[in-house]
Amino acid sequence: MKKRLFVFFALLLVAAGSFAATVKGAFIGENPLQMVSVSYLTNDFITTTPINPDGTFTLNLDIKQADCLAFNFTGENGLRRHLYFAVSPSDNVTLKMSVTYYDLMISEAKGSADAVFLKKHQDKVNTSSKEEMEAFYLENKTLLTSLLLAYINFSNEFYAHKPMFKTLYNSVSAKYPYSALVTEVGSKVTNPIEIGAVAPEIEGVTPDGKTKKLSSLRGKYVLVDFWASWCRPCRGENPNVVAAYNKYKGKKFDVFSVSLDSDAGAWKNAIEADGLAWKNHVCTFKRWNCPIARAWRVNSIPFSVLIAPDGKIVAISLRGEALQSKLAELIK
Repeated sequence: MKKRLFVFFALLLVAAGSFAATVKGAFIGENPLQMVSVSYLTNDFITTTPINPDGTFTLNLDIKQADCLAFNFTGENGLRRHLYFAVSPSDNVTLKMSVTYYDLMISEAKGSADAVFLKKHQDKVNTSSKEEMEAFYLENKTLLTSLLLAYINFSNEFYAHKPMFKTLYNSVSAKYPYSALVTEVGSKVTNPIEIGAVAPEIEGVTPDGKTKKLSSLRGKYVLVDFWASWCRPCRGENPNVVAAYNKYKGKKFDVFSVSLDSDAGAWKNAIEADGLAWKNHVCTFKRWNCPIARAWRVNSIPFSVLIAPDGKIVAISLRGEALQSKLAELIK
């Protein structure tokens, strides 16, 4: 009797800990794809399965909570196709698809609200304006897939669509706090560096050991420039910053450089070698652990922010001709 009870409770534990969503697919027409694998957006592998000769496949996904997944299809001659959408443990999704020269097209999707949204999104994305797509994402703001596809399509223009991302994030963050996507978007929507905001204070040590504050330049247009001596793209951009400084330094324009160097000698030598003649140079010698860079959410360099005389941010990530054009527009 005790043995039977043990087996019974063991089965209950297995059932309670087992979460298997199902995604079934069927390709219509000619199908050159042979395999499908599934992973989280963090690239953590979940499973893989071959696609049957008749174009069908079944994925049993052992997932414990809803999250964004990448479905990666591979086939003949290195052919690759991808789908991205959120799946929950209780989902039983069915997809009908076809492979085109350019993409993988969904003709039918059912079994979850996220899968249905994926199909609708595919129908709209190539024929709708940015404004129409933004409205579409907001209409479906409770779906994690809406945030995912909005981020895929607009991440390069994140700040231009920040109000939309903020609404989407606020709608899903409480339900999916563990999602890597939600975490990444959250770090951006809470970013203090946005057009119209007052730039955070910067205080750092100059090459001669003195303290310099960004606020000491209030009343000028200031380009806050994050760089490092070891960063080749930064060194390549420096001549452009130097040209801007030389052209506008007599018209209430200045540069405030924040270095991510860890070696004082390399930092000072690069300032001299590149002709960075302005006096506003600071460094904490902590590379990517620089508290200034962290406060300004700097994830890559070169990175620049243009600040108006009132201390408010007017442009972000200006490089090359874009910097020259913006300064010409603002400084007469």
